[in-house]
Amino acid sequence: MKSKPNFTKKDFIVTLACALFLLANLAAIGTSGRRRAKEAVCLSNLQNWANIFQAFINDNNGFFMQGWYELNGQSWYAALRPYYGESESEQDIRADIKCCPEAAKPTDKEPSDLEGSTFEAWGGPDSWAFMDGKRHDYGSYGTNTHIYNHPGIGDDWQPAFWRRPDVAGADNIPMFLDSTFPTGYGYWTNEPPLYPGAEYWSGANGTGLGVYCIPRHYGAINGLFLDFSARKIGLKELWLLKWSRTYDLTQARANEPDWTIGTGWMVPLKDYDYD
Repeated sequence: MKSKPNFTKKDFIVTLACALFLLANLAAIGTSGRRRAKEAVCLSNLQNWANIFQAFINDNNGFFMQGWYELNGQSWYAALRPYYGESESEQDIRADIKCCPEAAKPTDKEPSDLEGSTFEAWGGPDSWAFMDGKRHDYGSYGTNTHIYNHPGIGDDWQPAFWRRPDVAGADNIPMFLDSTFPTGYGYWTNEPPLYPGAEYWSGANGTGLGVYCIPRHYGAINGLFLDFSARKIGLKELWLLKWSRTYDLTQARANEPDWTIGTGWMVPLKDYDYD
């Protein structure tokens, strides 16, 4: 009769290591599953915003709100407030649709700070009221500023604004996206940000796309387009979207950005077809 083999200390260590390895992988799978679920909720939020924007446009002769100009004007969240059900007496916003679940809470900020980050909302109780908003406003989506029906103050960038959604190529014109700021600009000359969310406000030759260039959904963000469709957008794809009427897609395709800028964090992300 053969004797029963002994379970040695070495066997125990190996078994424990295997168990820990499996648990780590199960935890990773669980985290991945939760993030995918949040991504789906984010896309659902954007589809709700499609209906809200459409309701506003239908009530305003087919035009968007005025948006920012000369530190006056009206933000999307102020203009749309009657359409998403928030009363004037409420002291908080509808975080269930104003925030991507991956960035649902603002952090403590200085009163003059409205900037968010990849996994944090912009705004909050201590932030200044932006574009006719309220001090308590916060969220983690932002408009493409060039969708607005800008009132016209004699500047040379008036031709850039879309003003209304019934235009050609609407399925490639971003309207409302994951963002670290309530609104932003996109220019084909923008350089990639030094790191995710490195700069939230800049001119034509800076990193204006930095407000959207955040790896909130596995190297991508979610966005709503001018045809009211919502989809995932790879971060290297941002430069291939038609941000304004004057955005030069031919130049954008011929001059692929240098993804090694800064920490080079964008290098391993999914590539897109630049000519």
